[in-house]
Amino acid sequence: MRGKGPDRRDSSHVDVAELTEILGWELPETGWEQVAHVLAELGNALSGKDPERIAAALDSLAFSGPLRLRTWLGDAPSVPAPEEIRERVNRLVQDLEAGDDERTSRQ
Repeated sequence: MRGKGPDRRDSSHVDVAELTEILGWELPETGWEQVAHVLAELGNALSGKDPERIAAALDSLAFSGPLRLRTWLGDAPSVPAPEEIRERVNRLVQDLEAGDDERTSRQ
């Protein structure tokens, strides 16, 4: 999820595409529980405008995603994002877009 580009430690550089990508993931229920926790941390970090916590949450989110190669037999079945996750992602995206609008109007 994390790519090259601007310093991602600044909340203004949290890419909305990084968040909306989550909506296409399929994870076991326990994976979604981890994502919910990380999204809550990201929301708190964004609210507090804490660049270190934002970066840490984005890193955690990247490691919470689906595995590219599954090697274990008997893995728990993967399911699409539950409604709670979809709502959290949508709220974070709206907050980020509102912040972008606010920054643009001040320039």
